[in-house]
Amino acid sequence: MMYQYRCACCNQVVLASDTTCPKCGSHHIRSPFGFWFFCCVACLVIAIGVTFGKLYLKHHPTDEGAPKTITDLLSSGKSQSLN
Repeated sequence: MMYQYRCACCNQVVLASDTTCPKCGSHHIRSPFGFWFFCCVACLVIAIGVTFGKLYLKHHPTDEGAPKTITDLLSSGKSQSLN
């Protein structure tokens, strides 16, 4: 069986219907689906963030001129500080 419920204390494999670990008596049973649930929620949050980012950039366009590079931004900062 690929997906198994495990005790959080002793890492013993337990049945899904067990409420306590037969080895140590702990009530902390870990679900095998916690990691996958986290991954799905993280992907959903990233997809929503990218979508909102695209919508924001679509409705708030940047300058119509040529795109500025990092070197342009750094050189403009130096020229302003020298004046």
